[in-house]
Amino acid sequence: MDPYTATPGEVQHKGFMKDTGEPETTVKYGVRSACSQVTVSLAQNFLIIILGMSFGMPTVILGVLDHNVASNQTRLESPQLIMSDEQSSWVGSILFLFHPVGAVISGYIVEGIGRKKVMLIVCIPFFLGWILLYNAQTVNMILLGTIMLGAGMGFCEGPIMSYLGEVCEPRIRGSLTLLSGVSGNGGALGIFFLNAITDWRTTTLISSVVPILAFAMILFLPESPTWLIYKGRMVDAEKSLRWLRGWSKKDKVMVEFEQMVRDVTKATKKSSGIPTKLTKRDKFHSGLNYVRRSEVLGPFRMLMILFFITMISSFIPMRPYIIEVFHMFGLPMKPEWVLVLTGVLGITGSLVSSVTVNKFGKRPMSLWSTAICFVFFLILSFCAMNLHWPGWIPLTVFCICFWVSGYGMLPLPWMLMAEIFPIEIRGVACGISAALNSFVSFLTTKSYVNTIAWFGLHGTLFLYTFVTGVGFVYMYFYLPETEDRTLQEITDFFVQNRSAREFKRPKSKRQVERNKDIDSLM
Repeated sequence: MDPYTATPGEVQHKGFMKDTGEPETTVKYGVRSACSQVTVSLAQNFLIIILGMSFGMPTVILGVLDHNVASNQTRLESPQLIMSDEQSSWVGSILFLFHPVGAVISGYIVEGIGRKKVMLIVCIPFFLGWILLYNAQTVNMILLGTIMLGAGMGFCEGPIMSYLGEVCEPRIRGSLTLLSGVSGNGGALGIFFLNAITDWRTTTLISSVVPILAFAMILFLPESPTWLIYKGRMVDAEKSLRWLRGWSKKDKVMVEFEQMVRDVTKATKKSSGIPTKLTKRDKFHSGLNYVRRSEVLGPFRMLMILFFITMISSFIPMRPYIIEVFHMFGLPMKPEWVLVLTGVLGITGSLVSSVTVNKFGKRPMSLWSTAICFVFFLILSFCAMNLHWPGWIPLTVFCICFWVSGYGMLPLPWMLMAEIFPIEIRGVACGISAALNSFVSFLTTKSYVNTIAWFGLHGTLFLYTFVTGVGFVYMYFYLPETEDRTLQEITDFFVQNRSAREFKRPKSKRQVERNKDIDSLM
């Protein structure tokens, strides 16, 4: 059997590569490889731009059609679209409710048809959602368009994160994953800017063009080499890896390719101990036992907690109603342009994060950001107790919080999602994680109106402050540093149940040599 058409296990058995038991070796490539991976990241980030635009859409719609903020002209032109508090709460949150539907479906489909095909398919519901919003004549049509966007968001998040984690080198994986956050903030900035200079219908019409561009860009990307190896398509996997490493020659990528086959073979063996001829009930129990393993349950539990912490600390439940909140604080700028400003701050925070994550690491950045957000959340809570403060004070606090959350908080769980799950369950785990995150987002966003009614604006902000403080404590004790770590090393961390504070970045060669020189002098 040709080793390039065999399964990973058959490749190893035929002697194409030896299971030497040696630790993984990180292969170093040049600028061409980095450029190739940046090209891939930029192309697929068109989908992330759509995600950001979809995420900002409820804020745009409610900022015009909610009965608390609708202008007299809007009430005369579209009286059938003016929304009550109950309708607004559904428009603001239903995006998250249907997000899990797409996420769960994609989580299972992606292992069968691949990351690339799923990313192509998802462009269809995105396009239909924007067209429905543009032609909406009733609140129900707005809800239907929002549902399409929500399902599309869930459908593509898991494949995007899995794809990035599998095609990028460890040395630039963090930075390129953070570009997703930049693109998401860029999408939100784009729709906020369009809303500031034109009406909401024109905004949705222009937005419908982006899924077409995304489809055209993704069409030219290679499939994930890890997924191709998992499917036994060795020739295609090698070609894909060569493309991703700067169109390198076969000999240059061979070390990394053999390492990838070794990792996939190891992962396949872990899940191949279950007999294939089992009843559905036995298969369910076998799958359940696998999910309970530390390398699956540990990352999943940590990711869910981080999702909740970063969700609250980044104003996610409040964002659909943020224009009304700006009115309550009496900010000295038009709310639509404050939205644009927050979009600029979010994207600059993500950009700075993408170029500094390799220097500082994910763990320090997240701890700094959480601590800063805690302090300024507390200040904002006191401002909300007395809304007669000068408007520039809460405006400044909002700006700091939006920048810091974009820098080190919002990107964190999405970066980790691309790294912490084992290969054999990565697609499913990413889909389920994104689904549960969205369901919790739906609950917190849908209940925001009730929270305000029960505790007031200041009480709600004090509650967010408390969650942020607890989040800082959790991150300090349980968040590991994954920067410059291979995917297998990260999996081994959870298997071995190591201390997060001791799981530090591997030292560079320069640091090792410097330490040796110091030791020799002593």
